[in-house]
Amino acid sequence: MIQKNFDEITKEDIDWLIENKIAESKTLEYKLKLPGRRDSDEKKFLADISSFANASGGDIIYGIKEAVKETVEETPEGTLEENSQKTGEPDSVVPLQDITADEAKRRLEDLIRNGIEPRVRVQIKTIDGFGDDGKGFVLLVRIPKSFASPHMVTLGGHSRFYARNSGGKSPLDVHEIRSAFLATESQAERIRNFLQDRLAAIMADETPLPLSKDRLILHVIPLYPFLNRQRLDLRFYNKFLDSFRPLNGSCSGYRYNLDGFLTYGRDHEGRSSYCLVFFNGAVEAVRSDILYPGRLRNFLPSQDFERDIVTSIERYFEGYKKLGIEAPFIISAALLGCKGAYLDTKSHMQFDVPIEKDVVIFPEVEVGSYNEEVPSFMRPIFDSVWNAFGLPYSSNYAEDGTWKLRK
Repeated sequence: MIQKNFDEITKEDIDWLIENKIAESKTLEYKLKLPGRRDSDEKKFLADISSFANASGGDIIYGIKEAVKETVEETPEGTLEENSQKTGEPDSVVPLQDITADEAKRRLEDLIRNGIEPRVRVQIKTIDGFGDDGKGFVLLVRIPKSFASPHMVTLGGHSRFYARNSGGKSPLDVHEIRSAFLATESQAERIRNFLQDRLAAIMADETPLPLSKDRLILHVIPLYPFLNRQRLDLRFYNKFLDSFRPLNGSCSGYRYNLDGFLTYGRDHEGRSSYCLVFFNGAVEAVRSDILYPGRLRNFLPSQDFERDIVTSIERYFEGYKKLGIEAPFIISAALLGCKGAYLDTKSHMQFDVPIEKDVVIFPEVEVGSYNEEVPSFMRPIFDSVWNAFGLPYSSNYAEDGTWKLRK
């Protein structure tokens, strides 16, 4: 895998692979041409994609010719025979032809969408500037390690699981398939346990600073460092301090603790908030005093609530990029101490229905790429918030799905 954020990979990185003869590996593969239209070609392509997802993830680059090693061997009959063998090292770029970049991307995305279960999230981009006229391109497909594995190739009734090692892809046997399913369950349990432990600590007031009763809790978990038990290097806080600010956007101080790096502050109305970046990459952002007092009842302001979360996640993603952390992410949200409050919707869907529970945990969402719009992948959580107040969905979205806060 090219050791750069996907969006930052350029022609210079492809040139570097060739100049330095970087060989194929468990996480990197070169292909001269895009998959053919035959059923067998498409199944082979899907086997490649699913094998990366079921293993450690990786990059496939289409439009790269592999170097060939010529050998001469003596046959049993005593004659000499010339053989050609691919070395796995890149030789040169052979720009893709007879198809536009958009057509190539769309075809591969359709194949992956319709030929693998459960669905594999991939990133695909064209890298231009190749060929004599500089108008040629190669295609880069990045397949993240999946935490919903194992994935099965299902195209045309095919039912096979594949994985990868340094020698390439291979089908999984029954025991390996069982192990893959057990590993996935174990990973999901680790995430659930972490979220439950953190929620219990916050409910028990085991927080880095005192908070009032009503609280908004947001967790963002980058799956690569979290599940691989990595410990992030958070020493050089200057490069990410501005990104990991509290939910209210106000940061009056920062410090380290046993869990990681902490920023905290109070806004102009005195509401406390903090953001804790754990050494395992998880972010915990908690804001107190989220309810606004009315004359007879307390309200959760729907627009401010959604705006704070969207803005904060956008900042956190920028911080993750600075730390070199790739997608995917799990995002979780919860409300504490809001029982009996009402939702200020600023819309026609204003009903006198208070929230019924003191602890409300919303369904998690998975984010597979930095290219996904925050309001789009957060909509299931925002709709669930409105459900908690007796309403069918967030009215801060237009009919076409565009997030548009009402004035």
